[in-house]
This record gives sequence, structure tokens and C-alpha cells, in this order.
Amino acid sequence: MVKETNVNMSEPKEFQSKSVDEAIEEACSFFSCIRDELEITILEGGSAGIFGLVGAKKARIKAQPRVRLSELETMIRAVTERITAAIVDNPRVVVEHQSDLVKATIKTSDDMDRLLGRDGQVLGAVEYVVNRIVARRWPSVVRVMLDADGFRERQDQELSTLAVTLAEKAKSTQSPQSTKPLPSYQRRIVHVALQEVTDIQTKSKGDGPLKRVLIIPKAVPSQGEAANTESLPAQDL
Repeated sequence: MVKETNVNMSEPKEFQSKSVDEAIEEACSFFSCIRDELEITILEGGSAGIFGLVGAKKARIKAQPRVRLSELETMIRAVTERITAAIVDNPRVVVEHQSDLVKATIKTSDDMDRLLGRDGQVLGAVEYVVNRIVARRWPSVVRVMLDADGFRERQDQELSTLAVTLAEKAKSTQSPQSTKPLPSYQRRIVHVALQEVTDIQTKSKGDGPLKRVLIIPKAVPSQGEAANTESLPAQDL
């Protein structure tokens, strides 16, 4: 079923059904096009639950016609190339869609250090301007992330390493640790990096698009609690 109705037919829509395939069929029917003409993001795969009853979850997808996304890509490419042409020679921009943002990778034979700046400050400033221009020109919310010379990949790896370090500190000190304010895609990197780490939990805290990730040590049971747990019969565990 369609989550929203009576809106622009070119805007992204959310659909849900018993399975991903059925949700995609709903999207094709809504937009009057075939599957290959849609840009589809799977939000939830859905599950049948126990005996098809308890705990069943519907599959959820987001879909929109590719022709509309092509217009968005063209605009982002043109805006980014025009701005970065004042910094480096002959910039070329490759645009790709990710789960919750549009990534624009800048390529040039010129010196990348001028485009990146110290700690990526120039790239970040250009990204901010690009997002402001896109926000004024595009009717729906779009998040553009700029990359150049693999900077974002290195930044993400450093963030994953930092997350593990903070988790170890949280466990050793038994006190919560916090990252600096991060955008949603970087918060997800922290959550994913720590999902296999035992004895800690993570949660986002703050308002607005930038939030901190809190890394919280799980409470260690007292000796009495541990003894009581160990004495329980197998069927009660």
C-alpha cells in the first residue's frame, strides 16, 4: 500500500506489503511503469513471523522514477563542477545514490590538496554550499555528500577505529563515552563498527541533523546476582 497519496508523482514514495516483490509491484502500479524504470531502496525486508502470525513484519521500500533521479543527478553534477572549477582545473563529478544520500565524487588531474584543505575543511565548505543550492532548487529533501581522492573512505575508517577505541575505554572505565556531533551516515558507521563488540550499547543523542553517539558500558552484575544466575535450573535460563 502507498504511505502517501495526493502528492507529486515524481517524488519518492514509500510502499509496504507482505514481501519486497509485492511492494515493488505496488510501486510499479502506482507510477505506471516497469521495475527497471524505478530507483528502489529496500527499507525493510519483512518477515513472516512465527507460523505466519506472531511477529510478522511487512516489507517496506522507497521508490521513485529514474527519469526524475536523472534530473537530480544532472543538477548536482553541474552545481558541483561549477563551484569546484574555481578551486581545481577541469573537475569531473560522478554521482551515485546511496541509502539516504547522494554521493558526488570529484575527479581531477589537479592538486587534490587544494580541494580537500586541512582535515577536509575546504571539501566540507563546498559540500555545504552545494547542499544549500540543491535545497533551494529541488522540491524534496536531498542530502549530498562530496568526496575526493578517497577522503571519505579514509575518514570513515578512522571513525570506525575511533569507535572501537571509545568502546574499549567505556568498558575499562565503566563510564559512557561520546563521539563528536555526526551526520546520520557517520553515526551509522559507529553503530555498525560496534555491533559485534560485547558489553557495550550505542545510542544517538541530540537534536537536529547532527547528533552524538553515546557508547555505554552494560552494567556488570554483582557477585550475588551472578551467583543467583548460575544457580538457576536450565529450564529457567
